[in-house]
Amino acid sequence: MAPANPAFDRAYEERLHRWSQLPLRWLQPGEPLYGVVDLGLDRYVRRGLPARHRTAVRPPQEPAGRRRGCLSAVLLLPLQLLDLEGMVEAVGESTVRGVRRAFHGRPFSGGWGSAAGRFVIAVRTGPSTHRRFRHGRTLLAVTDRRVLLVDHDHGELMAAFGRQELARTGTVRSRQPERVDLVFADGSHIAVTARSHAHARAVHTLLDGPGPH
Repeated sequence: MAPANPAFDRAYEERLHRWSQLPLRWLQPGEPLYGVVDLGLDRYVRRGLPARHRTAVRPPQEPAGRRRGCLSAVLLLPLQLLDLEGMVEAVGESTVRGVRRAFHGRPFSGGWGSAAGRFVIAVRTGPSTHRRFRHGRTLLAVTDRRVLLVDHDHGELMAAFGRQELARTGTVRSRQPERVDLVFADGSHIAVTARSHAHARAVHTLLDGPGPH
């Protein structure tokens, strides 16, 4: 582990304080905010979304024909429809699955239709300014009744879960001190990472501490 840098740590805490103000506009009347944490999806969670889950409307990009020529755009269209990137990544997932489970632990379970799947879809989709469906970070704001996923930059609400849906956090992993497993009421789970072991402990306290479960 890299040695602590007080200046970097202080700057991060200042950003975290500013970020903690972003979810306030999404609170309902009488809804207390317990805390806000900065999280990223675990590095072994699939980096891109399958095409069928890319349902958010995004600002149009420059037409491919203008950048590469119409013929190139026509030739690339079948590959885009096949979600070639997703296919390649899926093959990679299948060939190293055993190794990952042995040394890292399964980062995601339950499938795309589960609560954990909806969490991944929301984070990977990202805010409306993100186009590639490979977003990886979120502010997680916990209240007495909901768990909100909020964008760092503009405070855009990416998703909201009922507090009862996020049942608990998983067992602390001594070899992965920054990892936190979020376990949902339907049995699904998703692994996320905090900036440090101390911030990961704060996530456990926030989710498993005060408030209804």
